[in-house]
Amino acid sequence: MLERGTQVIGVWGAMVPESRGYICSMEDTNQGTEVDIMWDNGCVYHVMLNQIHDDYLENDQVGFFIDPFAEELI
Repeated sequence: MLERGTQVIGVWGAMVPESRGYICSMEDTNQGTEVDIMWDNGCVYHVMLNQIHDDYLENDQVGFFIDPFAEELI
């Protein structure tokens, strides 16, 4: 279950390094749940909740993933 403070990894692909951040807000809309991710560089990125996956260690694709190494919420 995702909630505010859940730590996230952004995998951008190619030679772009991964980003780390956390879910800073969530809002239910007609299209689904919108999530704002605050990255470690201070940028905020908007995604839909269903775009955040939980298989970071088994997946080598570009996308947004729950950080499997994080033990607590931010």
